[in-house]
Formats: sequence, structure tokens, C-alpha cells
Amino acid sequence: MSPAEISVSHSRWFLLYFFITFMCFLVFDQASAEKKLKFVVMVFRHGDRSPVETYPKDKYQESSWPDGFGQLTELGIEQHYELGKYLRKRYSGFLNETYSNNEVYVRSSDKDRTLMSAQANLAGLYPPVGRQIWNKNITWRPIPVHTVPLSEDNMLYMPLKNCPQYKKLEEETYASKELQSLLDPYKDFINSLQKDTGLSSKELNEEHKWWKVSDALFCERSHNYTLPEWATPDVLDKLLKLSDIGMSSLYGVYKQHEKSRLQGGVLVGSILKNITYAANEPSSNLKLIMYSGHDTTIAALQMALNVSNGKLAPYAACHIFELYEADDGKYNIEMYYRNDSTVDPYLLTLPGCNSSCPLTMFTDLTSSIIVEDWKKECGVTEDGYTSSGAVVGLSIAVAFLSVAVLGLLIFYCHRRKSLLHYENV
Repeated sequence: MSPAEISVSHSRWFLLYFFITFMCFLVFDQASAEKKLKFVVMVFRHGDRSPVETYPKDKYQESSWPDGFGQLTELGIEQHYELGKYLRKRYSGFLNETYSNNEVYVRSSDKDRTLMSAQANLAGLYPPVGRQIWNKNITWRPIPVHTVPLSEDNMLYMPLKNCPQYKKLEEETYASKELQSLLDPYKDFINSLQKDTGLSSKELNEEHKWWKVSDALFCERSHNYTLPEWATPDVLDKLLKLSDIGMSSLYGVYKQHEKSRLQGGVLVGSILKNITYAANEPSSNLKLIMYSGHDTTIAALQMALNVSNGKLAPYAACHIFELYEADDGKYNIEMYYRNDSTVDPYLLTLPGCNSSCPLTMFTDLTSSIIVEDWKKECGVTEDGYTSSGAVVGLSIAVAFLSVAVLGLLIFYCHRRKSLLHYENV
């Protein structure tokens, strides 16, 4: 091939490369122009904390932790402040730079660590600027975080309590072949924990209290406490795997669909209700709803949506729902999961749909896990008693009434007999 021919060939390849590159930019630019972010809902776990509780032989009991058990640490505050700054960057141009009560709503479970995590997150998301600077030496302003008592929380403090049907499913799960097959490889290991932890065989095998050991050792290692000699890397690894199994068994492993209707489906239903409202009410100023919960909250949500990776949600993990409006006026939902602050969030796909799922299809695909009357499906009557409890209560009431009637009859008969023996004077 002559130099001239080589030159012409190179020119053709350059033109072809330029054309392809131009078309790619055009397609990407068009794709970005075809959708507009309208609404965001996110559910995140609290930040790093001290152990919720520990095992009997642990030398680090509650007094060993500066703020006691189950409290957010300085590292946890930092984790959520970092998440808030990330969200500020991600939604720059969508959210106002300053906090507006019409734009964002925040709800937390009624636990110190989740309430404080939400506050730390908001400090990173809404650093005060302009008129909202109330003290030039403090780059923070208070932002409301709403909550309800734990006894009334039917959305974030998972697993939801006061649900007899779920309790029944939980007991069935413990005895199920599905769960036992997952635990069988660890039976000897679980029994070996009795000596070092002080937990009984019943606590370890029937009540699955090994999660206490796993949680305590994980927290202690994270904060550079000296671990006992028996807590080798192999032991810690097995405890972590057992914790993953334990979390999965709360909402899956056995009768996952039935559990989802009573647990994660409740949260999915609330999120979809708000997303649907945002789509149908374009004049609404609300742009962001934030839910501050627990690892159990995220596990319940993701198991209900069938997008769980089977792993415990790390501290400050965040599941994001984004509602987009296309040029044709239709709405799509995209889901992202941020469980690692060093990489971009992972795109999640609802089974049966695309990663950018039409709102109507998303609603249809999740309809089977959303119940209309949660209390009724749980077996709770209007007055708060379980259906079985109501029957027992009625039986007791009937028994008392029967005894009372019988007593009155005996008294009446005895009284009548006495009157018959009276004589006139």
C-alpha cells in the first residue's frame, strides 16, 4: 500500500471514529434530555454505633462504652455527614441550596442513633447559607426530624411488632428445613460458642443469640478494643455469615412473600403512595422524603422488592428511589443502592422490569406485597386484640358470667328453702 493510500485509509478511519463518537454524544445527550428528575425517596441505615447488647462473658459490658449500648458514635456522625454531602452533590440543581420545609420531609424511628443520624445527614445536605446563617461560628442549623413512639411505628422499626401472623411465620421459619439446611454446616461451631460466651445451648440453637456475639465483636474490633483470643479471623467470618443468614431469615428463606406482605411491603406501599402523589400532583413542592432506619429496615425493604444481595446493610447504607418524568409525560422509577462510599451507588432492577421501570408497571409488580388492611392480615381486631385473643377473652367472660348466674341460682334456692321453714307467730 502506497503512502497516499495509507493516508486516505487513516482519514477514513478518523472520519468513522469521529462520526461514531459524535453519535454517541448525541444519543447520550438526547437520553439525558428525555427525562427529568421529579421526586426522591430514600431509606438509610444509621451510622456506626456501640453494641446493642452483648454476651455474658464479654469483658466489655455497657459501662465500657462512653455513651452506653446502642448509641451513635463520632464515626457514625461522620459517616452520615459524609452521606449528606454526597446527596448535596448528587441533587445539586434539583434541591434548593437552603432548607425549605415545603421541599423535604424527614422521618426517623424513635431511636437515638437513627434520630442523630438523620440530623448529621441533614447537616451535610443543608449547610446554612445566606439568611439561614444564624451564627457565623456554627455551620449548622436545626432541621425537623419527625418520629412516632416505637409502639406505634408501623413502618421503620422492623420487624414490625404486634403482628401475630408474622410471629407465627417466624416460629415456622425457625423449624423449617430451609433454615436448618443453612445452619447445619455451623452447628458444631454454634455449640462451641457456649464455653467462651456464657450463652446456653438453647439461647444459641433455638433463640439464635449468636447475633449478640457477632455484633459485639464487630463493634469492638471497629473501635480497636482488644478481642478475646478465641475470636480469631475464622470465628469472626463465621459469625458474620451467620448474621447474614439470621437477617435473611427474618424476611425470607421461608414463605418470603407472606412475610413481605406483613413487613417490608408496608414500607413499599407508603413509598409508592408518596411517589404516585408526586406524579399526579405536579404542583406539589415536596421533592425529597428521607427515612432514617436500621439494617432490619433496609433488609425488609429489599427482600420485599426481591433486590437483596443477602448481606447485612453496612452503616449509612442508603436505598434510593428516583422518579423521572419523560418527554411524553410518563413516569419511571429508578432505584440505587449506596453501600460503599468509595464507589457510585449500584443501579437496582426490580424483577420483571427494566432498570428504569414505568411507574405503572412498578406498581403492578409490587401490588401482591401490599395489603389493604395490615391489622386484619396480622390477625389483630379493631380493639387491638388478636383474633385468637378475642376468642379467649370471650370464653373467659362467658365462664365468669356462668359462675355468677349459678351463684345467684344457688343463693335463690337456699333463700327459698329457708323461707319455707318459717312459722307464723
